[in-house]
Amino acid sequence: MDVFRVYDLQRYLDGISRLFDIVRIVNPITKEVIYKNGFADTIVHRENCYEFWKTGNPCHNCISSQAFKERKNFTKIEYLGDGVYVVIASPIIFGDDLYVLELVKDITETGIATGLSGLSIKETNDIIAELNKKVLRDDLTGLYNRRYINQRLPTDIDYAKKHKERLTVIMLDIDYFKQVNDTYGHVAGDLVLKGLSRVLSANIRKDYDWVARYGGDEFLIILKNSDQEIAAKVMKEIQDTVENMSIRFDNNEININISIGSSIVNPGEKDFDGIIYEVDENLRKAKDKGKNRS
Repeated sequence: MDVFRVYDLQRYLDGISRLFDIVRIVNPITKEVIYKNGFADTIVHRENCYEFWKTGNPCHNCISSQAFKERKNFTKIEYLGDGVYVVIASPIIFGDDLYVLELVKDITETGIATGLSGLSIKETNDIIAELNKKVLRDDLTGLYNRRYINQRLPTDIDYAKKHKERLTVIMLDIDYFKQVNDTYGHVAGDLVLKGLSRVLSANIRKDYDWVARYGGDEFLIILKNSDQEIAAKVMKEIQDTVENMSIRFDNNEININISIGSSIVNPGEKDFDGIIYEVDENLRKAKDKGKNRS
């Protein structure tokens, strides 16, 4: 990861600006552009980084958030109107703070995107949009994946802080899931994960809250602008539904229970790592009580 002083950074950006259509530094958490095209355009008056794409919302596949979290470079293809662009995101240290350097290049007429030639604008846009969505989805369950958590949760934390809202983070897993796999096989285990995923998706506010597969049989639920009452209701509905659910496999009825850990975060109280640590600890404590607990 590159570390720059102001003068060094200016020279570097001025140099690479000849190779790209847009060169800018962004804060992927607040979604603000800090500098654009070296210093030729002077300091940007805090425009949102997604304004360039004219969607009105943050990018679904925000590789700058991924670069920021994972401290490595990411690349993606995006579209705007009838143009196709390659976007590169690289984490950099500027002063004492971590930001992301975004490099954007129009490749519409370069022949690089040859697989898209002959397609209509809508077909091209649909393919690119689908690819950008796919990298954030878990292949098995269709839920969001770990990469999406790393991208989205820090932004939700920042939003809650700015708007003085509470954020509820819930982590849950399946009790004795290994026994399901050992007894019935991994195909049955996959069916259980899919069944639980459907229950989780059905018990959150659509297009407002979100749920992701954290890994293995662990899942993460984010309830925006929520309090203890809302969180308790959601957790109870999920736990009750799961307790009465059966997964049929090869003439067997598989029943499961889940354990839940949660954290209600007051505005500005904790960062990403602090929240994940707390809900993970609360999940462990719930399981120590004897499973099927929250």
